[in-house]
Amino acid sequence: MSVAPATTKYPLTMRLLHWLIGILILGMIASGWYMHGLPDEEPLKEELYSLHKSFGITLLPLILIRLLVRLSSPIPELPPQMSWWEKVLSKLTHFLLYLLMFSIPLSGIIMMDYLGIFPLEWFGVFTMPDLIPDDMDMFEQLGEVHEILAYSLLGLILLHILGALKHRFMDKGKDTDVLKRMI
Repeated sequence: MSVAPATTKYPLTMRLLHWLIGILILGMIASGWYMHGLPDEEPLKEELYSLHKSFGITLLPLILIRLLVRLSSPIPELPPQMSWWEKVLSKLTHFLLYLLMFSIPLSGIIMMDYLGIFPLEWFGVFTMPDLIPDDMDMFEQLGEVHEILAYSLLGLILLHILGALKHRFMDKGKDTDVLKRMI
């Protein structure tokens, strides 16, 4: 009886979603940073907020699909040559990445629902119902949470990228190159 070969790459769906979601998230962080610094009277600010909210809403189902594909598909094991602490750090980083990828859009949606002034629209196609009574204090608190979570996600993304590059270019031998599993 032969043993099935180990999976060496993530499923195509996961690879495509990884890069699409990564680009969208970096765009969301950059646009959030940029629009936050614009004066309130700047007309571009409202348009950027509208796009930011729409892309945030778009990310939730994409991330859910990605998580479901990950949970239901064979995925490559971490290279046995990696040290135990690198494996622990990798698993913890991935867990926190998924947690933040869900938490940030949800905090943004709930935050905007507390504001109640601007409708939460998805690219002008539909408007999400107002489910929470308006509360400016909660809006402001969630705004802080949303920002802190976004900076935390940016830090984890940098750790994720640096880890992948370290394994690709700095490790002795290329047996720990985890980047090739996602390209």
